Amino acid sequence: MITKYINKLLMPFATKIATQRHLIAIRDSFIDIMPIIMVNSLFTLLNSLVFTNATVLKVFPYSAKLVDIGTMVNQGTMGFMTILVAFLIGFRLSNYYISIGRISSKIVNPLHAGILSVGTTLIMFPLYNDVIPTGATKAVQVAGVYAQTLTSSGGMFVGIIAALISTELLVKISVKKKLQIKMPESVPPAVAQSFNTLIPESLVIILFAVITFTYVQVSGQTVPELITDLISAPLQVALESPIGLFVVQILTQILWFFGLHGQNIVSSVTSPSMLVAIQQNVSAFNAGHAVPNIVTNPWIGMYTLLGGTGAILPLLIAIFWGSKRKNYRDVAKLGLLPSIFNISEPIMFGIPVVMNPFLAIPFIFVPIINLAIAYPLTVFGLVARSVVIPPWTLPPILTAWVTTAGDIPATLLSAGLFILDIFLYLPFVIASNRGEEL
Repeated sequence: MITKYINKLLMPFATKIATQRHLIAIRDSFIDIMPIIMVNSLFTLLNSLVFTNATVLKVFPYSAKLVDIGTMVNQGTMGFMTILVAFLIGFRLSNYYISIGRISSKIVNPLHAGILSVGTTLIMFPLYNDVIPTGATKAVQVAGVYAQTLTSSGGMFVGIIAALISTELLVKISVKKKLQIKMPESVPPAVAQSFNTLIPESLVIILFAVITFTYVQVSGQTVPELITDLISAPLQVALESPIGLFVVQILTQILWFFGLHGQNIVSSVTSPSMLVAIQQNVSAFNAGHAVPNIVTNPWIGMYTLLGGTGAILPLLIAIFWGSKRKNYRDVAKLGLLPSIFNISEPIMFGIPVVMNPFLAIPFIFVPIINLAIAYPLTVFGLVARSVVIPPWTLPPILTAWVTTAGDIPATLLSAGLFILDIFLYLPFVIASNRGEEL
């Protein structure tokens, strides 16, 4: 009865979110930049554990200089991710419209939509920024530069909004034949495309510039400050709270239980704030300051992604230990190796865990119990906060060590939760033995 009720209410909403074009463009854009973010995380780890290690410095004093390599990598990856995301959202959203026939690729080149998205993002950034020169104590105002606080994570929502609006406007305006400049057939396609969207792109740029200028003059506030006050800050505060954390995780688990990719659906909404949070952590850690945020995707992952969503690897161990069902044990053997690298689909759909009444309660609530234990321990500083974005295929427990840049208490906590999860799953696995007799 409950399953039927949830299915009726939740599934249409979840399906709508999973197929919403703007959220898909945002989600896929974050996936696109994951490789360079992981490279940055590697150098954060090297800076922490190798280049500044006291033992290494005694043997190789020059290693302190190598920290600059990590800084360079950070500036070229996470330090520029708002610009990269803005481009990718424009590119992917325009590609979507081309794929459904809303507009022709001969009229709008997706690359143009991406470039326009970057341009409108930068237009919305402030003209003047406060910087502190090297060796100085007071900030001076400079023009002609963009603050890395905005090109990295601080301007993420500005980039998202600019990309979505500018691409939508470009698509709507470009279909107006009166605004297209037709070129002879002999003109190369790339040149023809540029002229086709010359007037539409000009109109979008002018519109963004006029609105931004007017708002700054009237309010005395920059557009990034407005968006931070209205969207970014409130959303991040909500996700950093225990209530927000548990709501997001419960929703993720419920969606997975019904066969939908919970992370992909939920991350469409949460990824911008989560990336801002981990970027703030990385910057503070690299600067030697206190790490500010608890809830980030890597932090959630190191305590819940134990072999896959829902702590699948502890479930497999519980199956090997307590299950008498041949189908469970056979699938568990096949899914063991993938699960070590957090690939849970063979188990999710093979046993299956999806829509399995015997495993519903532990699958949904085991990750919640893990977070309920880890959150207060992190608040009180007994375990470290996340400062590295590890590859999602990194095996459990090792993930905690990497994510916290080598924090032993956090690694031991992850190991302890892993063992606890085995015992939490075990009674339900044993109860499922009765299912073979039905």
